Amino acid sequence: MLAPELERWCRDAGDGDRRTALVRLRGGADVERAAGRLAALGMEVTSRGPGSVTGTVSPPALRRIGQETWVLAVEGPRTLRSLQHG
Repeated sequence: MLAPELERWCRDAGDGDRRTALVRLRGGADVERAAGRLAALGMEVTSRGPGSVTGTVSPPALRRIGQETWVLAVEGPRTLRSLQHG
């Protein structure tokens, strides 16, 4: 399942455009194996963590990744914000 922001990006971006995406894996999915499959689907894997893989993707790669049954969700990167008023 693609996050709405990524669905919009896929529609509006050109095939050569790239952006960062976070792929959340279904429970029990092996992270290393998933990273290899994501690379085969066109993701440039930049990091792996418990239950997720992060990397850069093109719109066609993102569409392919979103169709994989072992993918729980595909999201944009999280941005940390300061809680202090500045």
